[in-house]
Amino acid sequence: MRHPDILTREGTVLLICDVQKRCIKPIYAKEHMINNIKTLVSFAGLVGLPILLTELAPQTFGGGIEEIKCLVPRLEPIKRNRYSCFGNEDLTLRLEAMNTNTLVVVGMEAHISVCQTVLDALTRGYRTHVVLDATSSRRKVDWRVALEKMRRAGAIVTTMETVMHEIMERVDVPDFEKFQELVSAIGK
Repeated sequence: MRHPDILTREGTVLLICDVQKRCIKPIYAKEHMINNIKTLVSFAGLVGLPILLTELAPQTFGGGIEEIKCLVPRLEPIKRNRYSCFGNEDLTLRLEAMNTNTLVVVGMEAHISVCQTVLDALTRGYRTHVVLDATSSRRKVDWRVALEKMRRAGAIVTTMETVMHEIMERVDVPDFEKFQELVSAIGK
């Protein structure tokens, strides 16, 4: 039996929150965040982890950035006007259809959409992991306070590499060599 805070493939979804064109420029450590999200998307493809993508008022903030959208070209973003991704019934319906109980949340802004989404997910009973090195805000202080707030509320604050190793779980699987290549490219 494993500890319930260790991620598994079963019932887990990667939720990419609002990494949008008109908002990305002033984001703190944005290149690091984007690269880590891209790595998580590639990892999700390797292990068959479902991905959901959201956009807050794309008519105002632009659609998702091409660096991420090109990795998931067939994925239709969930569009909404409320900060929380649960502000649109579409997210709830998709999660129910996927029969998920665990969310791995990345994106921006950590103190606005990410935080409200995570708090709403916890209220709905989802085990929720927030990837600190794949989330950000315009100001570092907002990002740090948001992570602490989410942690106090019951979210698990983690890192991209921790997420990947927990879900991979074993070294004696067919895709482990590809996994090692993905991990060795981190930070290059």
